[in-house]
Amino acid sequence: MNENPGNVPEGMEEVLPSGEVEGEFWASLIDIFIDPVKVFRRIGAGLPWWQPFIVIAIASSAIAYFQQPINKQLFLLNERGLSEEQLQVQGEMMDRFGLVGLIATPIVVLIIYVILAALCNVAVNLASGKSNFKKILCLLSFTAFVGIIEQGLRMLIIHKRGIENITSRDDLYAISFSLTRLFPADGLLRAVLESFSIFQIWFLILFTIGVSVVYEISRKAALIPTFVVWLLGVAMLMLQGLGG
Repeated sequence: MNENPGNVPEGMEEVLPSGEVEGEFWASLIDIFIDPVKVFRRIGAGLPWWQPFIVIAIASSAIAYFQQPINKQLFLLNERGLSEEQLQVQGEMMDRFGLVGLIATPIVVLIIYVILAALCNVAVNLASGKSNFKKILCLLSFTAFVGIIEQGLRMLIIHKRGIENITSRDDLYAISFSLTRLFPADGLLRAVLESFSIFQIWFLILFTIGVSVVYEISRKAALIPTFVVWLLGVAMLMLQGLGG
């Protein structure tokens, strides 16, 4: 039997005599960026999923707050050719329901995570014969911090440049850490290129290592659930493009 199925380097497994992994949530917030294997070992030992999710939910709501004026600017460009009256009515609705959207953001994020975790759980079970919904949900929550950084940086750059300087939706795609900067595209191809941003590649690598360590399987086998996550990510980027 492989004594190190997750390919974990020696000296990185800090397990207490009781069987619990040393270090808790707050340490994991830092370790996920500098020593992620420690976090994955803690997840395997039973680190709660709701703690990182709360941070993700708060960060997502903050990003949604700063996204609202951007959405308003895009709406005012009137790319759909609405009449003056329609523009005013829909603009008032956007202002009225803005707070509702912020409150609903954590709920929407939770639903997305639950669906992703459920599908990944099936994929992990196929790859390893093991399944643990809470562990995969916790793993998704911690690795998602990488995506939060990407969204936060994009939001910072957009606001720094000035929202009033947005003249079309393409201005948003120009602020990208993905291959779309080199190969402009539309539709499915754009979604695929967006999925290979620097941060998304970082996330996929982290997730693969995480599945390998948490479920004690080879990284090759861990690529199965990672592929599922990547496909779902492309689908969501595609829906964002259609919806936007």
